[in-house]
Amino acid sequence: MDAGIITTHIPPAKGYGGVSVTASVLTKAWAERGHKMVLVASNESIDGKLQAQDVQLGKEVDVQLYNCYGFRRWGFGLGAIPKLFKLCQQSPVIYIHGIATWPSTLAAIFCSLLGKPFMVAVHGGLMPEHVDLIRRDKPHKWLYYRWLTFPTLRKAIAVHCTSDTEAAGVRNVLGKDARILLVPNGIDSREFQVADYPAEEGMQLCFLGHVQQEKGINAFIRAWLKTRRPLDRLVIAGRSVDGAYFEEFQALVAQAQGAISYKGYLQRDEVMALLATSHFLVLPSGLEEAGGMRENFGNVVAEAMAVGRPVLVAKGLAWDHLESAQAGFVFDRNEASVRDVLNKAKAQALDRAEWLQMSATCRQYVEQQLDPVMLGDKVWQVLTQPGYINLPQQLTEESSYE
Repeated sequence: MDAGIITTHIPPAKGYGGVSVTASVLTKAWAERGHKMVLVASNESIDGKLQAQDVQLGKEVDVQLYNCYGFRRWGFGLGAIPKLFKLCQQSPVIYIHGIATWPSTLAAIFCSLLGKPFMVAVHGGLMPEHVDLIRRDKPHKWLYYRWLTFPTLRKAIAVHCTSDTEAAGVRNVLGKDARILLVPNGIDSREFQVADYPAEEGMQLCFLGHVQQEKGINAFIRAWLKTRRPLDRLVIAGRSVDGAYFEEFQALVAQAQGAISYKGYLQRDEVMALLATSHFLVLPSGLEEAGGMRENFGNVVAEAMAVGRPVLVAKGLAWDHLESAQAGFVFDRNEASVRDVLNKAKAQALDRAEWLQMSATCRQYVEQQLDPVMLGDKVWQVLTQPGYINLPQQLTEESSYE
């Protein structure tokens, strides 16, 4: 065994988003390089419990699932304890996806007690506004972070971040000398086909994600309703959470009088079909004043670009450079900026030649900058080479990309 991998959920588990997808992509990339790994995760999925044979990560990966019950989102299950302890004992190094869940916390504690080298990908858990929200409104969770999460993170080889904003959040809580590895998430473009120019009249936008405050979708809709033309459409797909925010969302959908479609949770092929009929993907995370910025990367942006779909994305994630790269538009987190970007997108969508050029740029960007094997090599180097383990200085983007 070359490394142990720990994550709370793992595909084909449904309903648990970006962390599980990232865990799968990175593990597959390492398996493609021939690295032998053992992966421990819960068997949780909204469609029913997974079996180890359901998880296809490559022949180099031994998948070990434990039974999850009770706190499903956090992957709780007592069966995790022996599996994680054994893995932390036997593996030469551990890579942990996420923080403050049952398996990620146990693994960090076990590694600390055993003196085992480990790396943690925080996956948005320490974004500055999210940490401020926890400190202000969730005192019990803040104590959890202070007593368990932060002490173990300080013992890690490095904290893997995917954006400058996320790295700033880590420095805020761990100090300026925090050892940070800044490498974006990868995506295997071979799994995506570039779609043709959408044939329908008007401009169609799509949003893929949970309907919840931190995603900012209601604030985006309010801006979109003030700029939309009669043939423009907005299609939203993702799970909803009952409560006041979803009730407000339903009211906004009704106000649009058919211009907004809510599809709920979609299967993978349905998501690809939706992207194919859309001119742009929208990611307005952090647009709500009270929602905070939880998103650190936005895997859905990379997936849309792999299909040749430009994006409209809020500033502060890993995509602030996309407008200069001619792969989409970035808006400030206020309504005026959203409306300005929407007007730019309309002009772009109407010019077929210019839109197709932007579409090709998106695909090229994914192929050249987000290749998962190339990026996985950078993380693996820091994870496994002894010369990196005790570096006293912060690992910067430049040093990690040499």
